[in-house]
Amino acid sequence: MSGIKDFLYDIEQLYIEGFNSRAIAEELGCPLEIVQDAIREMNVEDVSDYGFVDVSNMSDADIKYMLNSD
Repeated sequence: MSGIKDFLYDIEQLYIEGFNSRAIAEELGCPLEIVQDAIREMNVEDVSDYGFVDVSNMSDADIKYMLNSD
């Protein structure tokens, strides 16, 4: 079970670093759908191919967390 936790942690960290779902799937060598499902479970928007995150539907607390997650 810890293997799955580690995998999901890797997805989360790459997302925080600014990778989009396509880049994360490539980096981890896994299907895109798995990464997209994990990002949906994190309740965040996928980063577009242009590197921007749509924050229009995010709460202020979520935006602050995302910006301060170094």
